[in-house]
Amino acid sequence: MKSQTEMHRSHDSSEDKALNDFISSLTSNTLQKVEEKLGYGFVKLKVAEAERRQAYHDIRSVEDVIRELVRNSRDAGANNVLVGFQKEKGRFRRITVLDDGCGVPEEMQSLIFEPRVTSRCESYEEDRFGVHGRGMALFSIRSRVEEIKLVTSVPGSGTSIDVKIDTSKLPEKSDQASMPQLCREGDTCEIGSGTHNVNRLLLEVSIDFRDKNFYVGSFAEIASTLYSMREESPGGSSTGVWTDLYCISDAKSLSEFCTEELGLAVSERNAYRVLNGEIPPLESVLDKALSVARIVNDQDLKTRTRRLEIDKDDIDSGIEKNRLRMLKSGELEEIGEGVKAAAGRVIEKYYLRVNGSPKIRKGRGKIVISLYVSEEDE
Repeated sequence: MKSQTEMHRSHDSSEDKALNDFISSLTSNTLQKVEEKLGYGFVKLKVAEAERRQAYHDIRSVEDVIRELVRNSRDAGANNVLVGFQKEKGRFRRITVLDDGCGVPEEMQSLIFEPRVTSRCESYEEDRFGVHGRGMALFSIRSRVEEIKLVTSVPGSGTSIDVKIDTSKLPEKSDQASMPQLCREGDTCEIGSGTHNVNRLLLEVSIDFRDKNFYVGSFAEIASTLYSMREESPGGSSTGVWTDLYCISDAKSLSEFCTEELGLAVSERNAYRVLNGEIPPLESVLDKALSVARIVNDQDLKTRTRRLEIDKDDIDSGIEKNRLRMLKSGELEEIGEGVKAAAGRVIEKYYLRVNGSPKIRKGRGKIVISLYVSEEDE
């Protein structure tokens, strides 16, 4: 049996706990938020509460999440920024942003989602979206989404970040398929009216930073686009956390690499389709917009419009045509067959031959032709 002293102590402890719980129920919410009451209805918020409120201001939609992630990629010096973008179970939005920027050192990878952590010690940047460089972007995203994680990051090669969003809590534009048009009015070329979706956001960034390529599509389309980049990187010499997929030739390995190493959940069936060229690589957002560019005749804006393809280097003037885009499929095939014949004559002395038809793709200021070669006795 307990002694009388022990019973008194137990009784006192219970009363103290009840009193503390009562006080806590009345004040804990305020104590968590307020550092000091200043009087006259004013308070000084704790830093954590101020940061939480700032996060709710900065990230109010799915588009805001992508805006901050691609700005980070841009600041990291990336040349290619790819946004995997697809819905899960009708409610959740899955986003994976990959880039070939400077990457995050291993020692910093556990800290980048903390508030006020930034690589911009001496400066910040102000663009059309506002100030960037406060070290709050990733923290703000983490505060508003279901899940965010650094899938992989290699210094000098790039980064992959994966995000899961509950769109019932953080909404997105209902129309994500439409592409805004580039319109010329007088001597200027601007983005026309339309929904402010992810395509429009990436087009705005593309116009401001024309030396960088921004892509958006399903995970399988992003995988196909990454796989196609090997054609532009002889010997796999380009940087990017994805370059190891250049040497993958079977669907199972490609599916596993994309899912585990890049944060792109690509099924084995879709990986097979990527390897067989059944899922075409994406055009950059800017190239896609240029292919449907609309030039408004400023003599009669209401009734007279005409379509005209304009070159990337002449967006501001809207005058020059990108004549390469005018090539028809038959003309491209003619070029491909000519290259195949010429290559065949050269390589036959090495007992090699060209197999199948050439794969031809138009790019900005270039035509990419891929030939598949084997030994003659195969």
